[in-house]
Parts: sequence; structure tokens; C-alpha cells
Amino acid sequence: MKNNTLKKTVCAALAGLILTMTACGSVNEKTDTDSKQPAAANADSETTHEADIPAPERTNSAKPLSAEKLAKSDSAPDAAFYDSYSDYAAELFRQSCTEDIRNGKNVMVSPESVMMALGMTANGANGETLSQMQKALGDISIDDINTAMQYRLNKYAQDNDISFNAANSVWVRDDENGITLRQDFYDKVKSAYNADTFALPFDDAALNAINGWVKENTKDMIPGILDKMDDQAKAYIINAMAFEGEWEEVYEDHQINEDDVFTNSRGEEETVSMMYSKENGYFEDEDTTGFIKYYKGGDYAFMAMLPAEGTGLVDYVSGIDGKKLSKLWSSASGEVNVSIPNFSFDYENELSDELSAMGMPAAFSDAADFSGMSDTDQLYISDVIHKTHIDVDRSGTKAAAVTAVEMKCAGVMGNDENRKEVYLDRPFAYAIIDTESGTPIFIGAVNTVK
Repeated sequence: MKNNTLKKTVCAALAGLILTMTACGSVNEKTDTDSKQPAAANADSETTHEADIPAPERTNSAKPLSAEKLAKSDSAPDAAFYDSYSDYAAELFRQSCTEDIRNGKNVMVSPESVMMALGMTANGANGETLSQMQKALGDISIDDINTAMQYRLNKYAQDNDISFNAANSVWVRDDENGITLRQDFYDKVKSAYNADTFALPFDDAALNAINGWVKENTKDMIPGILDKMDDQAKAYIINAMAFEGEWEEVYEDHQINEDDVFTNSRGEEETVSMMYSKENGYFEDEDTTGFIKYYKGGDYAFMAMLPAEGTGLVDYVSGIDGKKLSKLWSSASGEVNVSIPNFSFDYENELSDELSAMGMPAAFSDAADFSGMSDTDQLYISDVIHKTHIDVDRSGTKAAAVTAVEMKCAGVMGNDENRKEVYLDRPFAYAIIDTESGTPIFIGAVNTVK
């Protein structure tokens, strides 16, 4: 558990969550006989030992997901799942970003990246720990989370119009202080999340391997997730995502003003390259005007939300919930003249306090029960590290996220005269939306373009 909330802006659009697990009680030390047999040859065993799992090559040969590697999950989650997911996504955004928005920072989180990392971890939880984790993740059962995440992974791997990579991994300490993974946990995260598992000593080579895996699977947008290997860490459970979407209609030179003005949250004017277009997806409510702009293929869209004049971005974000996001998305119609500034930033946050506030404090305490992951006593989550990166320009959007869990011990068409206008020339919120479900994959806010 962190002592002080770590919230610092970094420069990559990758949202990452790392779970580090450490064992507080007696550690199950390996012997020559309990760590040499391949897991497949010992099918009756309840645990998978670190040495049973191939260590990664030091050159980092792990590859992104491919459609061929994934088990088929063709049934899309139902409306109830997506309603719950939207509530969870909005609460995660509010809990993790409000204070940084208040301080004038640009922010972005990936609720989906966090759900994948915590979903994998929850497969090793039991009792009250599992119940609380399910509550924090939208009050969705772990079985429904597993099925939905498997469906989403298949969808990303098969998309031909945009590039969307998603990858999962489990890194287990393999030395005298290591732990053993239960076979059932290993099987679940492999089947539902296509997670590759690596066993290796937690030394500098492991640090390079983990950060190299993150860099590769975020397409260089996030260069790493760890600054050093924690001496007490037992496992890291990691999700990485990389989104590269070209606009459905790429901007031409005449649609761009290279010397435009954006007024930041401090009231200061900043020079910015502003992109102008006409879109067909206007929405509004009592404190919002906004629009939808699609990426190539139409499966994903940029959703811009501009607070009403006089409403500060912090106050606006504090009022966002799942119902509001869904209502704005579903009401979009009619032509609108819009502008979007070029912007690019990185963001980093450690989410343990926020996730505790969302309903899962047990996972971060000595009351944690991760007996479904390992026989090691008193594993708990010490940190959940999340990094994101976003880059929006005339061609489209690049965004990335990584989440690491560390575990330790104890509309209607209108004419030009009546067309609405939404110009993002002051602080605004935005999301990258999966159009099939109308739910956010990334959600953030811009206070400044510098």
C-alpha cells in the first residue's frame, strides 16, 4: 500500500497496471524434485512451480496476441455487463484523476486495462477478497469478467481497420524466495486472458525483460513499468494495450490552423495547432456539449465532452457516471462544426488507494486471501501501477496503457445556419469508445496542450 498518492505525469499514452505480490508467511521453498517436471507432465498436481514455466529470452521474444492463439469466445457480453462496466469506468476515472485535474494536469486512464490486470489477479482470490474485487470492478462476477475479456481480446486481434494490440503476462519469482502458482490459476489466466507466464530470478535481467515486454506490447509508447525490482515482490501480473486508429476522414491542410489558441485551466492562452471539421454526431445535456468523431472502420470513436461555460473541469468530471456516458453516447445526432487541438501526453498513477475506496480494501491488507493463486501464506497486493499515453493529431490517435499488479506478503441533419458548434479551445474531457458497446476503453481530460 502506498504511503503517499503517487500521481505524476509521464510522456507515453500507455495505461498500465502492475500487481506485485509478496508472501508474508512461510515461503514454499523448492527442492530438486518439485521443480523439474514440466507442468503438462504433472497434470494431477495442484500447483505449477516457477521452474516449470519457461523463462523469457533476455532479448524479450514475447509477441503480441494473434487471433490464432486465442480460444474462441464469440458471444458478446450482454447489456447488463456493459452498464456495470460503464459505472465502474466512470468511478475509476473520478477516483483516480479528480485531484490531478484540480492541480491542472492532463489525465487518462484505461478502465479496460485495469479490469484485465485485476481480473487476472481476481482468479487467484477467494472469500471476502474476491467479493470485494468483484464489487470494485462494477459488481460483476469473475466468470463474467473472464468471458467478456476473452471476447474483447478476440475482437482486438481480428480488427483489420485499426491496430489494437492487447497482451497479458504473469511474472513469477524463481529463486530461493520464490512461490508456486496453483495449476488452476495458471490455466484460467491462460485460457481467458491468453497470459504468458514467465519464471525467473527477480534481478536486473528480469527488470529489463519486464520493461522490454511492456515497451514491445505498447509499440514503444510506454518504455517500461518498473524503475527497479522490489526485493519483496513475488509476482507481477501485467496488462498492456496499444491503440492506433486513423480518422475515418483524415484532415487536409486547409482544415488546420497552426497558430490557434487554447485557453488552459489557469486562464492562460496557449498557441496550438487546431483541427477543424464537420461531424455528424452532436450531443448535449444540462452541462455538456460534445461530439463523436469516428476512426476508420467505425468500430471505435473519439468522444469529446466540453463542459458548459462557467463549469470547471473538476466539477464536471465529478458528475460523470456510467448513465451519463451512455446517455450522451446514445443521443448523438445532427451535424456539428468542431475543432480538436493536437495534444500528446503521458500519465502515471498508483491506484491502491482509489481501488480501496471503490470497495476492495481487503486485497491490500493482511486479510487478503489469494489462496487460489498460490499456497504461499498471506499474499496481498502492494501496488497497482497504471501508465497511459495518448497522441492526437491530423492522422488519428495513438494511445497506450499498462497496468501492473505487484503482490507482496501480509441525429437529424441540419443546415449550416442551424449547425451546432463545439470547439475544444478550453479544458475538456474525452474518451475513446468501443462503438459496439458504447463503453470507454480510454477516458481522460485535457487542462493544457503544452
